[in-house]
Amino acid sequence: MNTSFDEATRVRNLCFFNSYYSEKVKRGKKYDTKSEFVHIDFNFIRKAKGNPRKVYQILNRETSKPYVKNYKIITINLATIKKEWYHKNIQGEKKNIHLVMLSANDKELMELSKQDELVKEFDEKMFILNSDNTFTRTISEERDQELLMNARLEIAEEKGAKKRNIEIAKSMLKETPELGIDKISKVTGVSKGKIMKLQKKLKLIK
Repeated sequence: MNTSFDEATRVRNLCFFNSYYSEKVKRGKKYDTKSEFVHIDFNFIRKAKGNPRKVYQILNRETSKPYVKNYKIITINLATIKKEWYHKNIQGEKKNIHLVMLSANDKELMELSKQDELVKEFDEKMFILNSDNTFTRTISEERDQELLMNARLEIAEEKGAKKRNIEIAKSMLKETPELGIDKISKVTGVSKGKIMKLQKKLKLIK
């Protein structure tokens, strides 16, 4: 369950899944190509748009064929599902009710449990599960947070450097256009395609 779904969090989740996948696949006398390995990321991203369910695989860009068939990542944005479910406001609506319960508070969970026979039977265990923050870790929580923080700092620094280089490229296009695209690209590290777009945006070419 993620309350953030930035690049660092996605890398962290992928590392955990790949570690599990690698360990399970190589057990036995041969590599396991039959079992389905599915990693589900439950997210609660309020501003997310589009389909709350997304499926990811390693695909060939030209043919869209998967590199391996038994490896899949599914992301589910509970914030969108919860919003849509309550927006319908239909008593007795069964679709997605269990997903809504995953992000429900105690009061909401009490009301939702009245609409589901399975939850009525196990409501006490459901409440315990909903309030339990413990999950299996391959590394300590402190180490996990350290890795996340360092990755986010690096990403922020890279974005800052990229933005600065783009500004330098803009200045060079305005002040020293005679250098040409190749030279400006080499000096700033900004791609030639991006520089050509900057030229059009700055109306330096028609």
